[in-house]
Amino acid sequence: MKLSQKWYLHSIISLMLMVWAQGSKSDLFEDLWGLGKSASKQNGRRVLTRDLTLAEIFVYWQKMYGRWPSETFGQYQAEYQQRVAGAGRSWDTPKTDEEFLDIYYFLRNRTKVPNAPGWTPERDKCGTVCHLYGTCNQELGICGCPRGRKGPDCATPVRTSCREYCLYEDECYRIIREWCINECNDRGTCVGGVCHCYPGYFGSDCSLSVDYNGGQGGRGPGATVLLAGLGYTDNPRGPRIYMYEFPPEVHLWGQIWVDRPLNVILWERFMSLGLREVDPAKADYFFIPGCARRCDKWDKKFEFILRHYGQYWNRNNGHDHIMTHPGDWGRCERSWRDNYDAFIANMTVLQHWGMTVDRSQEINHQLFNSCFIPNQDILIPPISGDMYWQYEKNIWHPNRRHNPIPKTTLASLAGSICGWNSAKEPPCQKRSYSLGVRAALWELRDTPGFHIAKRVPNIGLSMAQSEFCFSPTGAGYGKRNVISVTLGCMPVIISDHVTQPYEPFLNWNEFGVWIPESHIADTEVILRGLTQKQKAEKMEKLYCAARHLAFTTVYGGLFEGDTGEFDAIATLVHILRTRKRHPGVPDHKLMEVDSEFADFIACKHHNATSAATDNDDTPARPPAPPLPLAGITTKVQNSIDDEAFPQRTVTTAQWIKEANGKDVGRRHSRGGNAVVQAPIPSGQLCLFNGDVVLYADHEAPEPSDEFLKHNMRPGQCMPRNGNRPVGFPPGASVTCPPTGPITKCAWNV
Repeated sequence: MKLSQKWYLHSIISLMLMVWAQGSKSDLFEDLWGLGKSASKQNGRRVLTRDLTLAEIFVYWQKMYGRWPSETFGQYQAEYQQRVAGAGRSWDTPKTDEEFLDIYYFLRNRTKVPNAPGWTPERDKCGTVCHLYGTCNQELGICGCPRGRKGPDCATPVRTSCREYCLYEDECYRIIREWCINECNDRGTCVGGVCHCYPGYFGSDCSLSVDYNGGQGGRGPGATVLLAGLGYTDNPRGPRIYMYEFPPEVHLWGQIWVDRPLNVILWERFMSLGLREVDPAKADYFFIPGCARRCDKWDKKFEFILRHYGQYWNRNNGHDHIMTHPGDWGRCERSWRDNYDAFIANMTVLQHWGMTVDRSQEINHQLFNSCFIPNQDILIPPISGDMYWQYEKNIWHPNRRHNPIPKTTLASLAGSICGWNSAKEPPCQKRSYSLGVRAALWELRDTPGFHIAKRVPNIGLSMAQSEFCFSPTGAGYGKRNVISVTLGCMPVIISDHVTQPYEPFLNWNEFGVWIPESHIADTEVILRGLTQKQKAEKMEKLYCAARHLAFTTVYGGLFEGDTGEFDAIATLVHILRTRKRHPGVPDHKLMEVDSEFADFIACKHHNATSAATDNDDTPARPPAPPLPLAGITTKVQNSIDDEAFPQRTVTTAQWIKEANGKDVGRRHSRGGNAVVQAPIPSGQLCLFNGDVVLYADHEAPEPSDEFLKHNMRPGQCMPRNGNRPVGFPPGASVTCPPTGPITKCAWNV
């Protein structure tokens, strides 16, 4: 095809895509509030990623908070328009924090807001002015300010920039309630991601207040209470988790809704599960809210803890403290000064990267070091919220009963080979990228049954059509391991000394295939050599693993028969609870000493039955020999893995031949496309719906039956203010959508 013809064809395709993007979906949020369309953000699932103009802020505030008579609203708007014109500004989007706070305070100070029970200006520990501009921490007497203010009462303007706090154009000036933690629990207004709480309420989400008269929480007069008046009670099973409250500039002035919102999800879910403890003396764990991986300000957090809560830190020297670090290299991606290394040495870090030995010299990258501490840190599955619309292609989704996706590929890998977002092909310059595994697998791209590509139209469909999915690391951690499991594709792990999510509680070689890096040349023989029975057994265990690795109580259900009771959040809670019950017991022995925990990890409460059949018509063989332990095949011998993960096994070509016969693994042998999936019984389900998102006032009526019938498929639900897109998870439960106070939810963990 000539160059001009290619250019013409690409232009036509681009034009068609633009027309589709602008007209394919109505923007429910903008339609609801009467806001104008954003030229750059057409999709309703992304509308919260832009700032509002002054006119839009007025409309939004009137609908959400002001509710003035139309005459009063018109007077206020005209008054402010005159104020803007007098200052020589345009009636457009605020350009600075000062301009943004100017309109915010104008609206807030003309809006009648309730006070916390018993609060009076005289009782306020920050004085009589703080509540006008900020929020007073009634325990410490510290006035927390929104970005652009400072001082003991937040009355002093200060010049701040968005970039200083890792914010950029279209993500600085917002009063949208979804931008704040727990939407301020209807006890405050959201200004630039900071809850400006109503007088007397405090905390990052305005959930705290003081029981001045001693009749609210049973702790006596002057005690701090959580969600007073909403009937909040502790989850009797625990663990009790104390949430540190820092000044907003330490953890809320920056971008907290990033592509890895683990910190915010836990922030919300720990409370919605009844695990938050307001008395630090009674806490089992202490959670340190972070700011994801940008503008962390960990140093200031550590200093604040030592200054105000030193006795609780010293109680166990930090062993009962938890922090999140979702960066590519976890602990190794340092964002604190050297003098704080000792501070985090004893803490439990929730992270996605699991390297346990130093391989920095081998692959010439200083961050490929021992970044994960077994029996202390917890390897949390990557969230991958952007994949949830593709997860409906998983083999256990109810849609698959009548619309199955056949598995036509033996094994697949799609994505960059030589570097993140790189189109280069081997030989690769970066030895560290994926530990060189992707480059090695590139050699299989023309092999029958294998689909190795740098890009595919739909990675979810590609994985769903595959029996096995290669799950290599990336620049640091990789997320294909979790994505493949969620889609019902057996993961192939080729990463020595890299802990996998929720290991050792999950045995990845049982529901996938773990191949030593030194045996990568045997990959085809290994995958073709597995029998139908062996693959069916792996698929049975894969369904349980998928439920442990997916955040279904955050984004919505994905699997038929799943109640959310075993999801990623519940699994973390059970690990913390079990560790607390059995102090000093290494992780790999917890299931031996705690049968309840062992049942939970096996998803036994679901009572799923196995109806898999063995289509392998070969004669019955003697029991397979034991799988080789990983320690005898890894690059670094006698490592910490041998002690921390003594049950970790790998699959080798030698084992395949000993178990299934020396002739297995050849291309003419059966290995192919008939994975047997046992039927899964139905159960409670609130399916994720990626097509429609409704943002509504909590006081707005429920969507009409006609609306739901038009937009929802059977088995799906659409919680109000749920499904906050990508970076806006609802922090609720599939069995209790967030349509009201979270305390009305029944605990399911």
